Amino acid sequence: MNGIRTHGLAFTNKLFIKILLCFLSLLVPIVIIGSYVYNDVKGLAERDVSQKLANNLVSSIQTIDLHLGMAHSTINNLLIGDIIQQHLRPYSELGDTGKMNMQLIVRAVGAHQNTYSSFIESIFLYIDKDKVYTGDGVIDFPIFFEKFYRSSEYDTDYWSEQLEKSDFFKLLPATVMKNYGNTGKRVIPSVTTRYINGELATMVTSLSLRAIEQNLRSHSIYNSTGYLVLDQYKDSIINDRVDDASIDLIRQEVTEPGQAEFLTVNGKRSLVILTGSEDLGWDYYSITPVASFSHESQRILDLLIWICISLMIIGIFFSFVFSVHLYNPIRNIHNILTRNELRDKAVYERRSNDELKMIGNRIYQLMNQNNEAVNQLNQYSNELLDHFFITLINGNPAAQLGTTRQMLDKIGFQGGRYLCCCFMFQYKERFNSEIKKPERALIQDKLKNVLWGIMRQYVTCYTVKHEQNFYVCLIQLQSQEDRAQLNRALDNIKNTFAYDMVYCELTIGLGKVYDSVHDLGKSYNDALTVINRIDGDSSIQIVDAIDIRIEGTYYYSFPDQKKIVNVLRAGNREQLEAEVRDLIEMNVSRNVAYKYMGMLLVELMNTGIRYLNEKQMNRQKLLSLSEETALGGPLLNNELEERVGLLLDFYMRIIDESEAGKIENRKTEAVVASITQYIELHFAKDIYLETIADEIGLSAKYISRMFKESTGVTISDYINGFRMDKAKQLLVNTDMKITDIAEQVGINSRTTFLRVFKKHEGLSPTDYRNVRPAGQKHD
Repeated sequence: MNGIRTHGLAFTNKLFIKILLCFLSLLVPIVIIGSYVYNDVKGLAERDVSQKLANNLVSSIQTIDLHLGMAHSTINNLLIGDIIQQHLRPYSELGDTGKMNMQLIVRAVGAHQNTYSSFIESIFLYIDKDKVYTGDGVIDFPIFFEKFYRSSEYDTDYWSEQLEKSDFFKLLPATVMKNYGNTGKRVIPSVTTRYINGELATMVTSLSLRAIEQNLRSHSIYNSTGYLVLDQYKDSIINDRVDDASIDLIRQEVTEPGQAEFLTVNGKRSLVILTGSEDLGWDYYSITPVASFSHESQRILDLLIWICISLMIIGIFFSFVFSVHLYNPIRNIHNILTRNELRDKAVYERRSNDELKMIGNRIYQLMNQNNEAVNQLNQYSNELLDHFFITLINGNPAAQLGTTRQMLDKIGFQGGRYLCCCFMFQYKERFNSEIKKPERALIQDKLKNVLWGIMRQYVTCYTVKHEQNFYVCLIQLQSQEDRAQLNRALDNIKNTFAYDMVYCELTIGLGKVYDSVHDLGKSYNDALTVINRIDGDSSIQIVDAIDIRIEGTYYYSFPDQKKIVNVLRAGNREQLEAEVRDLIEMNVSRNVAYKYMGMLLVELMNTGIRYLNEKQMNRQKLLSLSEETALGGPLLNNELEERVGLLLDFYMRIIDESEAGKIENRKTEAVVASITQYIELHFAKDIYLETIADEIGLSAKYISRMFKESTGVTISDYINGFRMDKAKQLLVNTDMKITDIAEQVGINSRTTFLRVFKKHEGLSPTDYRNVRPAGQKHD
């Protein structure tokens, strides 16, 4: 017994000493860090002040840019607004009604000026040399610039010349603008020109430098901070008492945005920080005397010394207190851990005099067990929910059977009947040409949440993004009223997207209703089947599988198989394609489920593979692994025609291999000739790749690849090149307007025509017409 007590006492002393040393070791970093910070605190304080001043300057500039940007956007809205577009015309062309409507323009200008009156001194606009429209009224052109908007830099002739320039937007150098009472204000004129009703109109916005300077000062951290602002021409537009020598020094030493330097400005050592405005191209300098913030570093230094001393004293005291108070709980933890299933290992570790290691190892194991429990909870995240339901509708829920009930509870599915509602978006060419790529990506990313947000207002549901531009909504129906609610939800979706149909088409397919959630895969397949049966011109279509009898198997008999093989042997491409498409059409007409259409394509592929094996042909050469995977995988939405194209390509390669590639070359030449002939005959109309493909009778993907490989250019580039050749002829040989020429060559958008022409020729259509005399042949 005495031996046991002695051993326990030894263990107790060692454990207590280890605990005490651990706490005391925490004081070492305090000494090291305190010493380092003591020597470096001044620089740290200066960097901190520099960062604060930089952030403050950036914040002020962002506020200025925001207000000026919003002002500029508002002005642009004024120019493209209905009032300006309808009523702004040269004064000589105005009748009595037009002159009466001049006040509408005045009120519109005044309203927009009042919106940002703090940053805008004045707004005026003119379209001829007769009248100037301001927020206060309509003033004769010469009187306005001689009495109300006088500037030594910009006289009346200068503003007259703006009617002959087509610069869309420019900022002029700063000037002093004097009004009727000789009151001078420093402003920066912002000039915007735009064609309105066939005439160049000019709008001038005077930006207030006084408002900008007041904004900078209102956000200043130190009252002694001064500001220097250089415009895009590197001229000083705001100068807070900085002498010329100091300005030259600042320009030479502080050149990079975000740079901070200590310089002597006006005889005082000051911190100079540069930040640029990307919107306006201005350089903003904040100049703060060091004396304004040097006292802060000394206070921090004194505070640091006392903190270090206090921490040392408190640390030593609490090291003893904590060591005493923690010893008994740790000893109890040690005793508990040594009684579990790792007892033998714990005894070994204790004998090796490493009690804390044994405790740490066991706690680590407990933490791992806890992490496993946390990981099990994380499976209910949205990502796993999506994966679960996609697996479910694809007809393979076996992997998730153990968690099905929990998943359904999470989204509120509590019994009832179930169906799938599929949403398929098909985007038009306009969507890609008129909406920028980042905005397109944002719209497509938000579609799932938009659809789900509308649907769940009416029914219990969950929406997943099954594939690109294709969404599946899983719906629970508990009563007949829920079906009525579903119809209201679909009506709401139709109304929501009605105005967006200029950019896309929306097809909605409803599957049949089933009693079990595990039959959602069947309902999904029903919806997919009816979606791919739709043949109509409506931008928004809804079709319900309940109105159609869907077959649960495909039709492909032994005689059909023999017929395919015989045509392959004969090498008759047209007959082969006709046989395949007739077989596909026969199954489609019998309303074979979309899932089984995929299985039919797999069986047709296997027919080709068996033929390859029979003829001892190289399977890897004629059917790549990726193509075999694509043909053998589940049939995705709107993919039937593409799969049929892949299958026919495979079959054609078999025939090509049999004919040693001779026929393929002739076919390629014929297809390319057909494409170029079609383009030359229809270039004045909208030409789409799918239209050409339908005309030729091949898949769009196939003819696109064939044309590129044969000619070295894409079909789109060939169309644009041919149209530009025709446009150059019209520019040189006719007096047609640019807009009429664009329509004549099949481009309905003037902006698109100008962009494409400049890309091809390196200059605008107008410049091309000016440099090429009439009758001269174009290149």
